[in-house]
Amino acid sequence: MSASGAYSVRAQGNEDFDVGGYTTFEWPSKPGRTNSVVSDLAWNLAPLHNLDPEVADLIHIAAGAYMADRSTARGARFSRDIALQVAVLAPDSWTGDLLDTTADLLGWLTGDSWNLTVTTGPEVNFDETLKIAHSGPVSLLSGGLDSYLGAITLLKSGASPSFVGHKDTATSIRGAQTAVGTWLGQAFAPAPSYSRFQLAQATRRHEPSSRSRAFLFLSLGIAVASSIGAKSLIVPENGYTGINLPLRPNRGGALSTRSTHPETFRRVAEILARLDVNVTISNPFEWMTKGEAMESVRDLRPPDGWKVTAAATLSCSKLGGNWFAGSPNFNCGLCVPCMVRRATFIKAKVEDDTPYLFQAISGAHLSDLVNARRGDIEAVRYAIEAGVDIDAIDSGTWPADYDLDRVESLVQRGLDELAMLELP
Repeated sequence: MSASGAYSVRAQGNEDFDVGGYTTFEWPSKPGRTNSVVSDLAWNLAPLHNLDPEVADLIHIAAGAYMADRSTARGARFSRDIALQVAVLAPDSWTGDLLDTTADLLGWLTGDSWNLTVTTGPEVNFDETLKIAHSGPVSLLSGGLDSYLGAITLLKSGASPSFVGHKDTATSIRGAQTAVGTWLGQAFAPAPSYSRFQLAQATRRHEPSSRSRAFLFLSLGIAVASSIGAKSLIVPENGYTGINLPLRPNRGGALSTRSTHPETFRRVAEILARLDVNVTISNPFEWMTKGEAMESVRDLRPPDGWKVTAAATLSCSKLGGNWFAGSPNFNCGLCVPCMVRRATFIKAKVEDDTPYLFQAISGAHLSDLVNARRGDIEAVRYAIEAGVDIDAIDSGTWPADYDLDRVESLVQRGLDELAMLELP
């Protein structure tokens, strides 16, 4: 294995995995694919350049966790035990304490128990070049509504950001990313840089949630920032969704993602500090609801066409319209993220031209969709009526001295926006 690195993954306590064995994913030595991994980045992270080995290893570990997550079915119980061994370039930097901290981050994100170890991978030369026009920060651009609003905010401020995305395998997500990137390139001059990288297992996916993707997405942004000498990574996400308190007491597990939770950012920042990586992470919408974020962008008077492109972004957590005789690429309109999205346009008084699945189908198919989303609908109804769960805030995990009174106000404003919807 002189030309590439590999992950050895062992998942325990799941029905369809060999408890005693390892599954190996081998990273290609240059952009392309092996039998187990497809990647736009080589093992030496080309075409990125000027990377420290520790930054490259951050990608190696984050990608390994993402592939282990997607390839490991949860089985009869939600929590899994995942042992992940990753070949790295700077094994001495990944002390036992730092590996435990990283494993704790993965556990916080996915709800699983992770055991993380490293081995020494092949030496590489960082001699490639990524041609990014840059004089400003790096910002994540996912194809979702919030990162799109964040992109407009940055560009209207006069900054020259470089945008980074993870090229997902889903056609719907790729389409949203293309629509956003195309419009930004046409609406602003000079056209901003937007680099998307595919990095995933080439084998069949067993787990649909991919909650570890947040770590991979952040790591890609950090690597691009490090490559071009930027000191700031911007992650635009409305604070209400970032906090993402359970809508009702029995709604937990995979329904409470922590992708942009302030505690997630704190934990990643701790890992960066221990690796001596000088990139800070910030969220310009940290104390805004999604509707307030859209209001702020509306008031900036973006170029013509911004509303059309907003409608092309993707928020849905439960794609699959083909199951209801509709388009698989439509936002369903009735899952929790879709309901938050719909309330956003109402709050901001911006016309919503999004093609929603629930508006495109009728009869028995619509009834089936509503029944399939009944849990989400009733959870939102319950949360609106019950108001902010102070106990959930007080018992949550937060960065030290985080303003919980401000959290309470933010969550209540988010619920007030949801209350603008007519629920079926």
